[in-house]
Amino acid sequence: MKERHKQAAGLNARMVLEAARVPLGADFHTLSSAQVEALLDEAKRMRYQRPANANGSKARYFHDYMQRLART
Repeated sequence: MKERHKQAAGLNARMVLEAARVPLGADFHTLSSAQVEALLDEAKRMRYQRPANANGSKARYFHDYMQRLART
């Protein structure tokens, strides 16, 4: 990702987490089912695809991806 796009991507990720009512730095396994559903809806809207060799759910990978982007 280009340096000039990192700030916008981080802002977008923070807004996605805020809309799903997921605190920054939250552990995925402590989220409610409503929060997970909100994350999955956003992942679907963004056409997010988890890695082919993923060892977990799409929701967990999307949550981790948003948390990483939000920290930048």
